[in-house]
Amino acid sequence: MGKVGLCFVNPSSQIEPDYVTKLAKKCEQIGLHSFWVIDRIAYDNLEPLSVLAAAGAVTQRIRIGTSVLLAALRHPVLLAKTVSTLDILSAGRLTLGIGFGSRENDFTSVEVPFKGRGTRAEEAIALMKRLWTEERVTHRGKFYQVENTVFGPRPVQSPHPPIWMGGGAETVLRRVARLADGYICGSSAIQEFPSLWEKISGFAREAGRNPREIEKAALTFMCLNDNKARAVEACSAYLIRYYGKVRMDVEKHLLVGPAEMCAERINSFFQKGLDTLIIGQVIPDLRQLDLFGEKVMPLLKP
Repeated sequence: MGKVGLCFVNPSSQIEPDYVTKLAKKCEQIGLHSFWVIDRIAYDNLEPLSVLAAAGAVTQRIRIGTSVLLAALRHPVLLAKTVSTLDILSAGRLTLGIGFGSRENDFTSVEVPFKGRGTRAEEAIALMKRLWTEERVTHRGKFYQVENTVFGPRPVQSPHPPIWMGGGAETVLRRVARLADGYICGSSAIQEFPSLWEKISGFAREAGRNPREIEKAALTFMCLNDNKARAVEACSAYLIRYYGKVRMDVEKHLLVGPAEMCAERINSFFQKGLDTLIIGQVIPDLRQLDLFGEKVMPLLKP
């Protein structure tokens, strides 16, 4: 089967302090590939890089990653140091998933202009790559000015942790094709992933890249329940809390219902060409993960 990871998506008000470390350890115990976390500012989620530090400390094998981090909200020199630190502490298990932002209040909350956020993030990525690979960096850009900076430490992964990108706008797909090591497709677009990937592949070839070098991933959400209506209700409640409304047909796009149905849908997602599926568990209940390991994973096709 393809690689399956779990994304911690729950707000802090719904969990106990030790929930994150228990969740990360259980992900490793049941054989998942990776542990991920979302990023918001104007929302009561936990700060993502702190979450990954905790998850990395209690695991040894699974990868840890952001799905996705709003890079434009952080100064790239400080972010580069934090990413290097996480990569070292996790012994080279970090994947840096980057998003460009769709909610203006996340930006105004930290006094970063919403306009130009994609260009700002792209400059930040370019600067971080230089910091991770060069001895001394001077950068004079549109958004950032760095003078004769000696940076350290270097990340474990060479030349740096993989950088994945999420989003569906054509400008994002072009950035993925030019710059990213992986692409994270949104849940409502998984059904159309082959056509999305065809666009990315074309843009990559135009940029002189081999599209096979880009990892193909997607993020979706899950609630396991033999009563499908209750599973749909739980996912809808999560979407309303996070987005303010239900932005998609939950039954059509997400993993809802009994284990057999969810396994069948996961298999169908991988048939779209995905390498990695990242699943956000909408109910912060470790028994959901137990059920996934016991009843869903054995049904996934090799």
